[in-house]
Formats: sequence, C-alpha cells, structure tokens
Amino acid sequence: MWSGDYYQERDGVRVISCKTCPKFDADKVKCTIPFGSPIRKCISAAQEANLHSLAGKDLLEIGFGKHSIPRRLVEDAGGTWTGIEPMLPASQPAALGRGGHGQVAEIPFADATFDVVAGIQTLEHWEEPLPNSERTSGYAECLREIHRVLKRGGTIYFDAPVNLHGHEMFIAGDFERIRGLLDPALWQDIKIERWRENYAPLERYPTPAGDVNSWQQSVTSYSDDLLRDIRENRSVSLVTISAVKRVDN
Repeated sequence: MWSGDYYQERDGVRVISCKTCPKFDADKVKCTIPFGSPIRKCISAAQEANLHSLAGKDLLEIGFGKHSIPRRLVEDAGGTWTGIEPMLPASQPAALGRGGHGQVAEIPFADATFDVVAGIQTLEHWEEPLPNSERTSGYAECLREIHRVLKRGGTIYFDAPVNLHGHEMFIAGDFERIRGLLDPALWQDIKIERWRENYAPLERYPTPAGDVNSWQQSVTSYSDDLLRDIRENRSVSLVTISAVKRVDN
C-alpha cells in the first residue's frame, strides 16, 4: 500500500501532500481516517507508513501516553513493546515488556536492548523541564542515550507537529535545524518527511490560539514576521524523522 510514489523528494526531504497520501479519498475529497483532528489523522497515517517490518522486534516507545499505535503495531506483528513515560510516578518504573516511569535522558535499560525506538509527539518537548524536577535535558544527550540502548543497526522513528508548540525549531518549521539534531557520526540513512504541509484540497488547519499564546515563552531565534506568517497563512503540519544506528558504532 505504501509504495514510494506517495511522496516527492525536495531538497533531500520527502514531502507528502494530502492528495498523494494513500489515506486520501479523491472521489469523496476527504481523509479516510475517521477520527481526530487533521494533524491526528496525519500522525496515524505516518506511523502506518513508517512503522512496519516489526515482526519479532523489541520496540521502546518514548512517552507513550494513553494511546499507543506503536504498541499495537509491534504486538500485532509478534514483537515486544516497552514504554517509558515521565508523567507516570517513579513508583511505577518501566520494565521490559511493559510501560512505566522513565525519562529519555536516563533510559533505565541496558546497552543494545532494542531493535526500534519510537516517540510520537514527544520530540518537540525534550528540552522542557522534567516533571517534578528543575532538570532539563538537551537533544544531544537524549539521542546519545537512545543510541546506547539500540542494537547494532537498530532504527529510530519520531514525529512532531510543525507550527504548533514545543521547541522553537518545530514552531518555526526549521527543517535544517531539525535534521541537524542527528549526528552523522552516530546515525545513517536519515530520512525527514513533511506531512500535510501541502494540504489542498483538504482544509487548512490553523494554529489554535492557545498554542500561539505559548510562542512568546518558546521562540527567541525567529522573527515576528515569520511567526505572523505562520499564524495567518500556514497550516499545522507534521514532520517525521527516521534513521539507522550506524553499523560501525
């Protein structure tokens, strides 16, 4: 179903427009995913496109929340799901094969434990203060920790909203900066996908006012003109990031 013709390459990035997504019904001019906001529909479609070949895999999910598509996908394929969630109390620690408390900068598992590490709508928050702590974690620290717990040749998959909230690079849609999070000394086969940026003929999904109000606290490196353009003209969209742990590491 998800063949290579659903995206176009542009400047080294895969661009998936709504009308080329397999979830788009051209006759009815609608997304066939029946639930959620436009961005939630994209999140589901992107996971289906990227999280496959999971048979027998050990998958770690970073920040699994209440509903986990990666858990369903890997368990349906006969693999094993483990999740860490910083919002859970420390009295409920994560263990292999189940979800529990854990933080991406301090993953409570041994080296080379997992085949896949995934995070759905968590990446944009990694540098925010941790619950019940004044400590913050940098992206480099978090990604080194993920690299540590991956097996040789293991893979990562993350997605994050664009023009919505979280770290300023995601609010601004700074894809060069986002790509720069992945150190090529540690990662290979890096792929960036931009979903729903080209939303026509579906509806624009403007940034909700509550998220716009949060930008003042998050954005320091981008101009007011850019933020105004995002607010008035752009749509909330999705970026996905996947890569492979380098075979020489």
